[in-house]
Amino acid sequence: MNVYYESTVLRAGNEAGDMVEGGVVILYADPIPDALESVSVVHGPARGPEREIRPGDVFSLGEQRVELVAVGERAHENLRTLGHIVVYLNPDEGTSLLPGAVHGRGTVTVPEAGARLALSGAAS
Repeated sequence: MNVYYESTVLRAGNEAGDMVEGGVVILYADPIPDALESVSVVHGPARGPEREIRPGDVFSLGEQRVELVAVGERAHENLRTLGHIVVYLNPDEGTSLLPGAVHGRGTVTVPEAGARLALSGAAS
């Protein structure tokens, strides 16, 4: 799999752990709006995105991996312009896909500062 987006985790908000335990990972590049700081995993993009996000891609957070199964119509644009994406982990069948979100299969924990965040997939 080719990495097409790479970033480094800078910090996690004090409520990010509760969000992740509930199956939602909110990623936002620094600088982040104050209203989202407490619930987000804040990161510093290093590269990409070099292509659009697609089902079948893999979201990596440190050593943890999540396979993406659905991608909202605005997810790529939000990632490209804001470093923002919301990953819903293991959503129930029939859960609506929000425009800026992705659905994935797998589990993650709140990452430590310095962890690598990446998106990878088959070459285009």
